[in-house]
Amino acid sequence: MSGLAACLAVIAAVALGLFMTSPVAGDFWWSDAPRHGLNGIFLAELLRAAPLGDPVGFAYDFYAQYPALTILFYPPLFYAVSSPAFLLFGESHAVAQAVVALHLFVLGAGTFALARFWFERSSALACATLLLALPEIGLWGRQVMLEIPALALLVWASVFVLHFVHRGRTVALAAATLFALAALYTKISMVFVLPALLGAILAASGWRVLRQGRVWVAGLLGVLGLVPLMILTLRFGQANVQSVVAIADTPASRRTLAGWTWYAERLPEMLGWPALAFAAIGLVGWLATAKLRGGRAETLLLPAWFILSYAALSFVELKEARHGVILLVPVAIWAVIGLRLLLSPTPSRLRGPLAAAASILLAIGTMAFAPVPAVGGYREAARFAAAEAPPGTAVLFSGKRDGSFVFNMRTATTRRDLMTVRADKLLLSIAVRRDLGVRETNYTDDQIRDMLRDIGVSIIVAQRDFWVDLGQMAALQRVLDGPDFEEIRRIPVEANLPVEDRELRIYRARWDPRPARRDIAIDLPIIGRRVQGRTASP
Repeated sequence: MSGLAACLAVIAAVALGLFMTSPVAGDFWWSDAPRHGLNGIFLAELLRAAPLGDPVGFAYDFYAQYPALTILFYPPLFYAVSSPAFLLFGESHAVAQAVVALHLFVLGAGTFALARFWFERSSALACATLLLALPEIGLWGRQVMLEIPALALLVWASVFVLHFVHRGRTVALAAATLFALAALYTKISMVFVLPALLGAILAASGWRVLRQGRVWVAGLLGVLGLVPLMILTLRFGQANVQSVVAIADTPASRRTLAGWTWYAERLPEMLGWPALAFAAIGLVGWLATAKLRGGRAETLLLPAWFILSYAALSFVELKEARHGVILLVPVAIWAVIGLRLLLSPTPSRLRGPLAAAASILLAIGTMAFAPVPAVGGYREAARFAAAEAPPGTAVLFSGKRDGSFVFNMRTATTRRDLMTVRADKLLLSIAVRRDLGVRETNYTDDQIRDMLRDIGVSIIVAQRDFWVDLGQMAALQRVLDGPDFEEIRRIPVEANLPVEDRELRIYRARWDPRPARRDIAIDLPIIGRRVQGRTASP
């Protein structure tokens, strides 16, 4: 086996190890994760059905049956990539997570290729494995989330930028443009690093690079490629725009010092103290030792990457540690420099292999001692509900993890005749999350009971005392405790971290089963739309 193949095999083994320690049994923790999975399943179903006459109606029908889609709210590329996997291997949590694991390998391989501009092969392997070993990467790389796929594509864009700088090949410029677009079509926040990539080109060639027609062509194609994404964002992603401008529950406003130190304060938990210490030492070495930095483009790229993305993240009002994964690529490379400096008493030929060995040990530690949060019970609840529901009826869900339940109703059962209904969609209007405001309907208890019967609800899965401080949700719980429903099962919610949803109660309606009404209208304030399924079954 060649040295390159051996390095890629190690990266693949780390990605596989992260996959093997991921939740894959419908036990989603983060609320967006099952939605990302379901979006890919929707595209797979769209390809399978090919409803050329009425694709919009098909989408409305699918949402009416599985009300957890967010495909227009987020960029669509990850779903387009995952849909063939669902078609080939079936619809499951494991398949969705495997697609993310594939991107972990792509991220590691891209980091290896990027680090080769500064290091020999073994040290570049250390950069790749150390990045995958970081706790924040290990967390979001083991959830069905967009951060890792987008970061993987962004890293490859930077690789091809440096190839263009060094070799001047048009194909490298074209590849950099395509990978940058792909990163944005996976997660828009990757745009924060694009000025650093452009700056690297300017640093290497100066303003004379703008005299090259191919550069203008690449720029024009990039801008044109962004037009559909901009239209989607303006039409359906207003909540994302709002998160940049202002949100009521921001943990630290950009108008305060805390807003600009928020991500810095989370670096220890994102990296772990060993990697953070190595990175601090390595950054000093990076600044002090010119030979570690390569040419002008390499000198600029990593500091600009970190500074620009840190400033942009701090400006955005919605602050979550997962958004900070974009900061970790340069930090991982600096950490390997720090490792090599600490190993300076050893022979130079051993520093790279020793750094790689240390990074692999850190990766093993992440897999063994940093388990991913998992919340189980929803797959069992979906299977029981599907087994009890009469043909063609509806199953109502009321609880915190509606996305997990809906995903499991689709993937863990074979009951395509059933419709899933969310209680919050019937009784409330919530734009993104409850913290940002909620509007209630004003139904009486009898009206809620009659509405459930009219919709064709036969089975209810409910988290006890869920949002009962809201009048309509309290009324629903009273209806479930009344004479029209009987409790038939309690399923514990099992989690490896404290959660508020500890039990799911399953009820059966006492009335005669009615066919589910698929023509109910559902408000989607998150995208400013109201959708309505058709009466006929999809």
